[in-house]
Amino acid sequence: MRMGLGASESKILSDLAAEGKTVFLIEELAEKTSSKAMARKIASTLAKKKWIERLTKGIYMILELAAGSSPKWSEDSFYIASKLAKPYYIGYLSMLNYYGWTEQLPVTVMVATTKATRNKKILGVNYEFVVLSKKKFFGYKELNIRGHTIMVSDPEKTIVDALDNPKYCGGIDELAKAVANAKIDWRKAIEYAGKIGNGAVFKRMGFLIEKMGVPVPEETVEAIREKITKGYAPLYPGAGPEGKYDTRWNIIVNSRFSKERVIA
Repeated sequence: MRMGLGASESKILSDLAAEGKTVFLIEELAEKTSSKAMARKIASTLAKKKWIERLTKGIYMILELAAGSSPKWSEDSFYIASKLAKPYYIGYLSMLNYYGWTEQLPVTVMVATTKATRNKKILGVNYEFVVLSKKKFFGYKELNIRGHTIMVSDPEKTIVDALDNPKYCGGIDELAKAVANAKIDWRKAIEYAGKIGNGAVFKRMGFLIEKMGVPVPEETVEAIREKITKGYAPLYPGAGPEGKYDTRWNIIVNSRFSKERVIA
């Protein structure tokens, strides 16, 4: 149950809310108190009283004042994710769903970063962090969500990241559905795929474009084929090495895959 506030606690929360800080740092709270130690003490008390939620070390979220005596999480999960890692961008299944390319509802917010970050569960929402090399950390843009600036993968990078790491996209069926539904600049996607340096991306890209009947110009297909390297790559990494070998795209179809099943 949410407990009552003292006069000083009430003023601090009101001041933070007036400044539009639904999420704040312990340093920002310290500016309103006598010391950082006092700020930590007040934050601990407010968390116990259910007026704020600790997101991670030194970062807190104000629970909506109108939420009543038993507040539930209502702040946008993308906004919370933006406070959990630096640098970061939200991508993979989270953005496949945001762009409307898959109907699967994500139960986890997928966050790309360059630094090892422990996965978290905050107020019932899971946050999973995918560590990328600096070479792969590009192709993101700003998105305004309820007045907050959030970094997300752009449409082309969302597809390329999904082809690079299908396991973070809900499975091969969801990836195939996304490739079929995505309205993107495939030339830009080819450029992105070349930058990340994973030949399997081109193999999966070409295979799924053709199998899903994506209406792209023949020259786009040929541009992808020019990037195909020797050796076979699994359609779905981690599903095992057994499967049908597709010699056109050097793909091992190692999962139960068909266009009819995907669109059923």
